[in-house]
Amino acid sequence: MKSFLQDMMMNLARWMQGRYGNDSLSNGLVALGIIALLLSIIPGLDALSLLSFACLAIAIFRSLSKNFARRRKENDAYERVMKGPKRTYAIAKKAWAYRSTTRYFKCKGCGTALSVPRGKGTLRVVCPKCKKETTRKS
Repeated sequence: MKSFLQDMMMNLARWMQGRYGNDSLSNGLVALGIIALLLSIIPGLDALSLLSFACLAIAIFRSLSKNFARRRKENDAYERVMKGPKRTYAIAKKAWAYRSTTRYFKCKGCGTALSVPRGKGTLRVVCPKCKKETTRKS
């Protein structure tokens, strides 16, 4: 049985040579497709099953494509769009993890996330990006 599975994996690897494979955009499309499929179970949201099918079909098409330049360009555009939400999520996750020892806030000048240690009284904070000075209670 083990040699059969190994042979199957080798055949699949050989077939995938020269094809684009998975990237961030394909993974995002698969996740969106699965979420849409799960939501389509709710009565009244039947149209989401079509969205789910379309997302999964596009993800498979992208993975099997041989046009590397076009797929890379699409993925780069996706990465540029997702840079902001990923950064916001990372800051929120960090703020939640260190909520007992650190207080996070945004600079009023440029919007950069700043932090001060909790329990130190009123502190003067200088933004490293725009050099705006803020007084903040920790």
